[in-house]
Amino acid sequence: MHHALQIQEIILNIFGYCSLPGFSWERHTDLPALARTCHAFKEPALNLLWEKLADPSPLAQCVPDASYRSREDKSYSFTRPLTRTEWGILRSYTRRIRFMLDNKSTLNWESVSTFLNPPTTEPLFPSLRHLHATESTRNKIKHLWYMPFPSLISLYIEFRKENRDVLQGPLESFSKFSPNIKSLTIHKYQPDITFILFLSCYICQWGDLHTVDCDNIALDADALAHLSRMPALTRLHCMPSATLPPSSSPLFFSNLRHSKLSSEFLGSISQLLSCIRLPAITNFIAYVDSRPSKKDFSSFLASVQTSVTGHTIQELEFEDGYLEDAERDMPVLGSEDLQPYMAFKNLRSLLVLDLSWDVDLTDGEILSLASAWPHLEYLLINKTWGWALGGITPDGLLQLLQICPSLMEIALAMDVQDYTEFRESPASLGLTLPPTFSMDVLDSLIEEESVPAVAAFLAVIARSTRFSFNVEQEGLRGGKIHHLERWFDAYEQAFRFSR
Repeated sequence: MHHALQIQEIILNIFGYCSLPGFSWERHTDLPALARTCHAFKEPALNLLWEKLADPSPLAQCVPDASYRSREDKSYSFTRPLTRTEWGILRSYTRRIRFMLDNKSTLNWESVSTFLNPPTTEPLFPSLRHLHATESTRNKIKHLWYMPFPSLISLYIEFRKENRDVLQGPLESFSKFSPNIKSLTIHKYQPDITFILFLSCYICQWGDLHTVDCDNIALDADALAHLSRMPALTRLHCMPSATLPPSSSPLFFSNLRHSKLSSEFLGSISQLLSCIRLPAITNFIAYVDSRPSKKDFSSFLASVQTSVTGHTIQELEFEDGYLEDAERDMPVLGSEDLQPYMAFKNLRSLLVLDLSWDVDLTDGEILSLASAWPHLEYLLINKTWGWALGGITPDGLLQLLQICPSLMEIALAMDVQDYTEFRESPASLGLTLPPTFSMDVLDSLIEEESVPAVAAFLAVIARSTRFSFNVEQEGLRGGKIHHLERWFDAYEQAFRFSR
């Protein structure tokens, strides 16, 4: 054997090409063969083979004297409790497992009981670091959550509202036997504020959390106070609860970088923001399930300015999930509503994706707002609901690209009324476009006489950058499908011109 193959780094690099992505155990055929080739290959090959596990059934195969193979699904299951020696054999494989995804299991109840009643106190999964646990009444493996995982640092749990009571025992077990968890994600399929005391109690048991992602779960004042003392916490997603910290003594999250707050009403998010300080935040997302009023939106932006004490924020996103049919009695988003955003000088991404309002912004107003964000890369305003009036003109778009030279994606209505003659180009303004540029004109209107000039304008852009174009079909003002056809006609002409 060549001496190079005795160097672990080289072997692992080569064997990595034999390790297929994902969690499928049966697809690996090369790694078992390599493990049987020679002593030097055995350990690294077995480590890669058993690194990820989705179904514990193959573990029973490792102890053939105490297992059988089902004729129906060809899975292996235990037939009796394991001896101390057999448990040691099993641990020689399970000690290698680093990731476990428990979304499927073919183990029967006797086999699950075998795992839960070991002949020794040694943990079966001493090196497991990442567990993705999916709660289901049909999933027998959920009972394995009660086992100790001493090295666990990342816990991801999915469950449904109607089965939440099943989680109390496992969460208590995790908080007791997995004290070093750094990343906690609990995903619910429906929002639930009644989960507060239940979850907050266990969150307070972990003292070195880096990530807490509980999108649809509210955290109470005690849990928030505990998390504010976590110097390594950089990501927090949760719902506000009715019990908030006093605004007179706000909680400081000194190193929090990413935060998403979800609620039925925007006022709840504003109240929470008034009670916390985020001096290092770079990415902030607010999501609500109802249409906010003008007053709600103004209060929200004021609370963001109060909470974000530095100029660190780079991405600010707002979205509401209002689903009812929209009539023209919606509030109108104007420049005065967006002016508070101008306080954030380092913005790179401004996403007001789905605000169930109309929008009315003109060239001058858009350019005035953008002058506060010279580093802006993404500017998307109301992709779903569209605009009532206004929009940016082709010449205004070129000026926008001058103000924000790093701009890579926009979702703005285009005002091409009376635009019948191609005027300025990027080259005439000495403008260099970014390498890629994506443009969504939303529900903009375009008349037949404007199509040639718009096509010429789009062609010039397409020649200068890798260009993508879109029109929001669902939001066309008044359902005027012929405007959609004209926009795509202009784009097709532009594509031919640019070749």
